[in-house]
Amino acid sequence: MSWRIMKYYIQNSNLNASCIRKIIFMLIAVLSVVEASAQMFKQVAPFPTSSTQISQPPIVSKDSIHNVTDTISITLADAEAIFVKNNYAALAAKYNVDATYALVGQAKLFNNPNMYFEPTVYNKSYVNSNGSTGKWFPLRTGVDGDQTTQGDFVINLNWTISLAQKRIKTANVAKLTGDVQKYQFDNLMRSLLFSLRTDFIDLYFGLESLKLMDAEIAYAKKIVEGFEEQYSKKNISLLDITRVRAMLFNLQTNRIGVWNALQQNSIKEFNAFLNDPRNVFYKPKLTEDELNKKYDISNLSLAELVDQALLNRPDLKSDLAQLAADNENIRLQKATGVPDLSLQPGMTRNSNFIQNDPVLGFGLPLPIANRNQGNIKNAKLAVTSDEQQVRSDYVNVQNDVFGAYQAILEYQKISSSQNAACLADFNAMMQGAESNFVKKNLSLLSFVDIFDSYQTYITQSFAVKDQRYSAFEQLNFYVGKDVFKK
Repeated sequence: MSWRIMKYYIQNSNLNASCIRKIIFMLIAVLSVVEASAQMFKQVAPFPTSSTQISQPPIVSKDSIHNVTDTISITLADAEAIFVKNNYAALAAKYNVDATYALVGQAKLFNNPNMYFEPTVYNKSYVNSNGSTGKWFPLRTGVDGDQTTQGDFVINLNWTISLAQKRIKTANVAKLTGDVQKYQFDNLMRSLLFSLRTDFIDLYFGLESLKLMDAEIAYAKKIVEGFEEQYSKKNISLLDITRVRAMLFNLQTNRIGVWNALQQNSIKEFNAFLNDPRNVFYKPKLTEDELNKKYDISNLSLAELVDQALLNRPDLKSDLAQLAADNENIRLQKATGVPDLSLQPGMTRNSNFIQNDPVLGFGLPLPIANRNQGNIKNAKLAVTSDEQQVRSDYVNVQNDVFGAYQAILEYQKISSSQNAACLADFNAMMQGAESNFVKKNLSLLSFVDIFDSYQTYITQSFAVKDQRYSAFEQLNFYVGKDVFKK
């Protein structure tokens, strides 16, 4: 309001001289407060509008992490190599796969024969060359029918010969069971590597967000310090100093929330994956340009991704191998219903009317009641269950890839709308708000609102970037391979 308008208003109003003086004193007081705030803001460093303007060290320093002795920058490739080397759970699962395949060789071996030997322990009628009688374990043939010169024994072998190719079918079942274990191990590694990569991305954007939040907090602290000085001089009201204190407190609590979430989720899990005995903090060595160059979906079609998923998904391969194993198990159980042949060659000495009597016996169980019907039925039902599971897997794989692909497209829309120009507009808005506040064209309340909106935008911008790049890894996870690997 100009002085001419004010003068006209006073002359044409019914206010007395006392009221007019009060109004003038109030205007002078307001102008002095605005002038003091403007002088205070001139002493505050310009507001940082990007993490690149921050000259401070990284937000997660040694002092901010308890008992951390060193900070190590690490690339994703190095992290994956350390994970494969140091993750004992994955190594244990790998040894289980090798142990399962070892059963294939065992299944191919033939049955061992059993030997039976029954000698005479003592012949009291045996006459020795010196005329004495009795002999322990007499095994000589002696004279036919003369007990004083001979001993007897029985020896035979019992060898079970598997029929109906049981040995080969058992080996086939063992081989397919090993394939199931192998694909389950591959699926475990797929899940662990997906978590490792998303933690790496979460950690990078979390630290970038914290870096900018620290710069905002430092800026807000200087504002509060200036207001504290003016408040001590009675130049501003309690409401104004409380408002800027609340702004600073809100920034600090938001930072604590982001840090706690990062510590409890990404940092803790990432360090567990690397399993490093040293007490170190790993800082991702990454840039957004690297991410943008790697994750390019423009050359990938949905149909192509679905086809690759059906060929590469280890969980689908595991269920298909289980179906093949159970089909082979049906053949094995049917073969088990066929009796095995027992071959029994042997010889007796002095135990029959023939002094040395070679014999050959055969044994064969008669499948009258038990023909392994229960196990055959069980194997057939297992196959039926496996077929339903595989059908479900095919549907799930297609739905997973479709959902991940659509999520990327949605994030692409958000990313295209939140481009560098948009960020530049927000930065310009924040710088303009600061300039207008100094020039007395913007109230403190409006400035605080703009500051909070800017801080919310920056935090959500980092969160969207994190979710977007994690969505690309989600697509890799559902396809079963790195489709962006060049």
